[in-house]
Amino acid sequence: MRIFIACGSYLLQLMVWVAVLRLWVTSRSRIKHERQNFGSAVYSDHFELRHFLTQGVVLGLALSVVNMVVGFSLPLLWIVIYEILAVITLVILPTTVLPLTLLVVSTLATISVSVFGGTYISDLPSLAPTGLRWGINAVPVQNYLWLVAFFFLVLGHWLSHYGGRFTAPRIYAKQRGKRIAGYPWREFLVLPMVTLVPGDWFASHWAFWPLLTIHGQTFAVLVVPLLVGLRFTVFRQVPRQVYQGLAKKLVWLAVLALLFFAWAIYRPQDVPVTLVILLVGYAIILWRAKRYDAQQQFWYSQVDDGVRVLAIRPRTPAVKLDLTAGDIILECNHQPIDSETSFYEALLINPTYCHLKVRNRDGELKVTETAIYSGAPHEIGIVLFRDQEG
Repeated sequence: MRIFIACGSYLLQLMVWVAVLRLWVTSRSRIKHERQNFGSAVYSDHFELRHFLTQGVVLGLALSVVNMVVGFSLPLLWIVIYEILAVITLVILPTTVLPLTLLVVSTLATISVSVFGGTYISDLPSLAPTGLRWGINAVPVQNYLWLVAFFFLVLGHWLSHYGGRFTAPRIYAKQRGKRIAGYPWREFLVLPMVTLVPGDWFASHWAFWPLLTIHGQTFAVLVVPLLVGLRFTVFRQVPRQVYQGLAKKLVWLAVLALLFFAWAIYRPQDVPVTLVILLVGYAIILWRAKRYDAQQQFWYSQVDDGVRVLAIRPRTPAVKLDLTAGDIILECNHQPIDSETSFYEALLINPTYCHLKVRNRDGELKVTETAIYSGAPHEIGIVLFRDQEG
């Protein structure tokens, strides 16, 4: 029962609800833009929130189990700094989430107090009257590297399984007089992470609060929200392949973080440097991925001979057509097409069946066909560039 009560305290933390609100606004904005650009949303449900609630809990549970097995702990000062910075980031930066930067900045701020200036400790407000402890020196400094390593593992796992699966396009600009589409990733998770916090303040004020004693040191069990996310947009490659590649590189960063963790057991003073190295390495990986995407010749752009497929709406007849984003539909029902309007006019030739001639992004031709909803060609589920008025 005590564990359930401690877990329930997670829902009372401001950062959790700010993150839910922020993600709801992001999801709502995506649906609004899709309706404006394509007539209806590609994914009409708030799948970002669904992933937040399902993947966030599952990955948070896995991380929590590992933390409890190894006795992972964090000082109260780090938790306070991290949650304040996270809330500010989620509120002030409406289009950017910097989860790894938050981890590193919070850690460097905490270490600067405990390692680089003992006088700063006396400047902190005294918590003696409350029974709380900042716990700065009661937590091994290498624990921060453990946390960063699991950040990379969780993000890599998430990208590997979900990156590119929900390819919702967005119209960004014009390339040589033609509109182009990109595929943004704007999701993030908040993991309910169980950690140990030095001190017995929680139990001294609430007798039901769970405590653990390790090597004579008392720790309270606390559930802390951990922000995990990524901002990335694919313009020229297959999104699924991009995120698979990023996931593999993140796993290698996690391995490097664990090696730094082992090194820090003997040289804890090197932790700030290793954290900066990991942050710079993460930035370089994202920069190189963006640069490689920018160097490709392909564009998700409008074409003169046919219409470009931008996405396939789920649970529609188009799912059976073996189409992927980037394909070009050259003919529909044996009629050449060059616009969204001509595509739907060709569909009306046979209102219950669709026969397509398609050229994929590699230049290969193929023929595909399927039954469609009678009398409802616009419900076929193929997302195209809309015809511009005027």
